[in-house]
Amino acid sequence: MTTFTKQIIIDASKQKVWQIVSDLGGIYRYNPGVSKSYYTTDITDGIDAARICELQPTGKIMETVTHWNEGEGFSLRVDPIEKAPPVKNFSGKFQLKEITGIRTQITVTINYDMKLGAIGLLLNNLIIQAKMEEGIKDLLEGLKVFSETGIEIKNTKSLRHILDVA
Repeated sequence: MTTFTKQIIIDASKQKVWQIVSDLGGIYRYNPGVSKSYYTTDITDGIDAARICELQPTGKIMETVTHWNEGEGFSLRVDPIEKAPPVKNFSGKFQLKEITGIRTQITVTINYDMKLGAIGLLLNNLIIQAKMEEGIKDLLEGLKVFSETGIEIKNTKSLRHILDVA
């Protein structure tokens, strides 16, 4: 199993960051790797809430909440739908921690196994893990920008431009 963790500190209250990340259908507003996202269930928060994420430049995944701790974090099961990496047992965990009243640490932990046996492991070592780690880094940086400024992140290029200007 491949596991990695990324975190960032956001200059916004824990309540504000929670309000943003718990809006599962709104991830497209801050994740440059997601071009479109929407709910697939009538449930919009809590266990079994689910969303589809259409990925940049192509691909689609479904994410379903498997654990929900209101105001603190949640876990998702990630199911590839189309043009996604050859992974299985894919999950993500989002955890929020108040640093001060106006600073919040968010931590994302990713776990997955590779399909395709030895070829999958080789692909993971050469390409997939680095791309996934970069994608989570971009998600967190986009979340930071959106939480602090309200600016929506359309793609990686716009995120890099905002970060370079700051």
